[in-house]
Amino acid sequence: MKKQNLLTKLTLLFAVLLTLGAARAQADILPGVRIGFAPVGLTMDQTVRLNFVNIDVPNGMLISWRFIDASGVTLAQAAVTLPLGKIVSVDFRRHGAPLPPNPTLPVQIRAEVRAQVDIVNPGIPSESLHRSLQVFNNDTGATTVCMGGAAL
Repeated sequence: MKKQNLLTKLTLLFAVLLTLGAARAQADILPGVRIGFAPVGLTMDQTVRLNFVNIDVPNGMLISWRFIDASGVTLAQAAVTLPLGKIVSVDFRRHGAPLPPNPTLPVQIRAEVRAQVDIVNPGIPSESLHRSLQVFNNDTGATTVCMGGAAL
């Protein structure tokens, strides 16, 4: 009986240690800071651009970014390392007019798009990354929307 009780306690201890280890591993991959931008409308002849600059992290910072549509589908994503003082811009341009899945439905002329940025390095405050989002016309270059980001 004592042998079974000891085995049960050891099994329970092992399970708890595994759970704590898994939680620690998951915490290590979560971003340090998540920054979101409000959704914007994007027509076929427009591009949405994210601009970043690292203003005070001497060894650089790793950020990941993504453009997401109204359904939650990721349209484009990547990660980039930003050296101190370096400006980096990334664009998402809508492709030509898609054919609708149902010929009786109209083609969606205006799409809702939002951007999300994660500072992957732990301990870096959102203030270390200056960022902006802009929407501009592909033909004229005229900016129609420009906004900064806010930490979530």
